[in-house]
Amino acid sequence: MIGMETAIKINNILLRDYNKISDEDFLYATWIKSFRDSGFARGVPTPIYNRSQRARIERLLEGKDTYVLIACSPETPELIYGYAVGETPNIIHYVYVKMDYRNQGIGNQLLLHLWDYGADNPVLYSHKSSDIGIEAKLKEDNKLKNFIYDPYVLERQR
Repeated sequence: MIGMETAIKINNILLRDYNKISDEDFLYATWIKSFRDSGFARGVPTPIYNRSQRARIERLLEGKDTYVLIACSPETPELIYGYAVGETPNIIHYVYVKMDYRNQGIGNQLLLHLWDYGADNPVLYSHKSSDIGIEAKLKEDNKLKNFIYDPYVLERQR
């Protein structure tokens, strides 16, 4: 995991560790809101979804093997562009990039610096995006060939 003392600057993006004090509200709010339209969450009453998804995120963030990487402004590290949450080895739970910063390679940079998704290293992902356009684009670019959707990895990891 990247520490603040070893934060990486790539072009106009700073990749740094998650700071619970300054980043927690943003992470919870965006994850809960953006995942709400997924096929998994569709049909779940809002109070149940909000309570249960919040508890799931909390359990994930407390995991001893959990990694959270933040992409932000190099000049203003509190200005978050996006983040990735996962576990070793090669498990991705969620990747989020703000709408204004999408299609700039931020999600790819987050993934490249946390997980080794080479030819021999399949990556499991537990939360499927509601944006099927993203998955179609990744498949077209041949970037999803080693990604396996497995929502049950959450239960096996606990």
